[in-house]
Amino acid sequence: MTRPTGASQREQAEEWMLTTFGQRMGDYLSELRTEPLGLAVVEVDRVLKVARVRQLLAGWRSEDVLSAAGRKPILDESAALSLILLQIRINRPTLITELAQTFLKLSPRQRAVLRLTHDGLDERVYERIWRALQRLIALVDEFPGRRDKVLTEAEYRKVKAARDPEQCRSRRIRMWTLANDLVHGSWLLLPEELRNRSDGNHAIDATFVPLQGKIGNPSSRNLEGNRRTANPDGGFYKREGSHGAVTHADARAFKKSDPGQKHKGRSIEKLSWGVEIEVARLTPNTPGEVDSFPLVTTALGFHIPGAITGEGLNLLNALALRQRKINFVIMDRAYSGAKFDEFQVPARRLGAKLVCDYKDEDLGVKAFDPRGFIQVSGTWYLDTLPGVLCNADRIINAVRKKHGEDAGKLAKAEAAHEKKSGQFKGSLRNPIENEEDQEELTLTIEAARKKYGSSASVLGRAETLYSQQVKRRELFRLKSKGRMSADGTRRYMIPTDAPGYELWKAKPLAHQGDSVLMKLPTGKDAETPNAGGLKHEQYYPYGSEQWRTTYGMRNGVESVNRNLKRSQYEDIANPDKRAVRGNTFSYIVVALASVVENMRQMLSFYKRKLAISSVTAKNRELPGTFWQTAGPAPIIVEDLQPPG
Repeated sequence: MTRPTGASQREQAEEWMLTTFGQRMGDYLSELRTEPLGLAVVEVDRVLKVARVRQLLAGWRSEDVLSAAGRKPILDESAALSLILLQIRINRPTLITELAQTFLKLSPRQRAVLRLTHDGLDERVYERIWRALQRLIALVDEFPGRRDKVLTEAEYRKVKAARDPEQCRSRRIRMWTLANDLVHGSWLLLPEELRNRSDGNHAIDATFVPLQGKIGNPSSRNLEGNRRTANPDGGFYKREGSHGAVTHADARAFKKSDPGQKHKGRSIEKLSWGVEIEVARLTPNTPGEVDSFPLVTTALGFHIPGAITGEGLNLLNALALRQRKINFVIMDRAYSGAKFDEFQVPARRLGAKLVCDYKDEDLGVKAFDPRGFIQVSGTWYLDTLPGVLCNADRIINAVRKKHGEDAGKLAKAEAAHEKKSGQFKGSLRNPIENEEDQEELTLTIEAARKKYGSSASVLGRAETLYSQQVKRRELFRLKSKGRMSADGTRRYMIPTDAPGYELWKAKPLAHQGDSVLMKLPTGKDAETPNAGGLKHEQYYPYGSEQWRTTYGMRNGVESVNRNLKRSQYEDIANPDKRAVRGNTFSYIVVALASVVENMRQMLSFYKRKLAISSVTAKNRELPGTFWQTAGPAPIIVEDLQPPG
């Protein structure tokens, strides 16, 4: 494969990648069909080596042991981690029995690569894996205590009282470090040139991972009552709000122990029991950019449902500690509702350009600056901005909500009409009565269409008006210049060509000059929720075309959440496949599942680049589908959309 003289650096890198992986893709797929276990062993070993996880675990073990004396275990903590990662890579459940079966299938050479020592005593394998796994969990377990039974109230109180808060915090940091080193290790498998293509745009989101033991179980925060599960440190999850929830029984218990606070319970049938996972995912550099680099998970976090304070910033800190680029950070309302000094300010100090959605109550005018500025839906404007433009976001959201409700009601009415029409057609009743019923039914559905069908045209007109209002509002906008400084100062350029600017400038106290500095509020000024507008500030004006297309790139993180939960892949939504008890084992499994998902995304990326014909479910594992150095060079279609 040759390129014309004077090829760009990007083209040269593309050539290198195609040549390198074109030589290997055929062999890789052939081996995947004939020797999947051996291939997976090599991949697992590469990830653990580049992430330096074995050294990490050994260091923690040295910190925890009282003495280096004593007999060394046959299988250590890194061996357990290797075996779990291998098991997920070959799409097998992470049950001890299944791990033991995989262990026994490995050849002596494969065991040596993964440091899985075996002395030939097959009957001891299950026990040794179990003990190695318990040692691994102990290194990173923020929830120490008994898991050998379902605990009584007294036993659970004793477990909670015995926990050392400082040690629990230390173990939590270790779990966070282990997970993020693992996903970063999978990223380092890519060539440096490919890694450098990313500008550092990340979408962040949380997803729920269920645990066994929902029915009748008290909240982990409620010490009253016997446990109903061997996973007592999970939490109840609801889809709305911060996702944390309690049952009616929990609420009654909390009212006794903490009568000064409101405690709203929910029916247990409407709740799920488990933990939440925070995920940061790479997005394209620009909206519409396709396949410049694999879009993989870049950072992880773990917590009880609803305990989200600090989790968004933890994701960004994980990136910063590993020298990852941080550019746009795209997020939903769960993060924009954080306290400004716990997320927005430190995130921007790390270089993050925040792009977020808001709750309805966060739209409109939310901050004032006495020098002549107002903040509307997260963006600063001259305070001469007309009131109709200040309220445009609230109004369009109300129209959209009304349209959604009307569309749902109309769909329900049409479904009922179809059902009844079918019943009448098959009825043996008097034809005249049937005709009268059909006529009445037609009148009913026509009334529903008249009542609810007009909302689409109303929405269309409202959207057109809103688009015009957003463009008009842009004339009054202060434009951010540079990134936030270490002390929280940020500079904005003033729109000196805004309508009525001279009148604005002549007002008492109006700021003079082409730019203005906004400083971090201090003292009493910092005590309000949106002090200095910092809680709601974001990079692009809410509702603008730039905001809409950039926020749309958040779909990638929701896609990875779906992939991890799909039964044909990592299946983290199925607690039966990870029956080892406790939150921490699920955290470990999810971290390793994210590594495997990353590797799958990387392979899919190479396949799309090397395909010489359309890739389908029938041919995507066949070597002949992909270019190899002996065959014709592939035609790179840059605007070809990757599969979702």
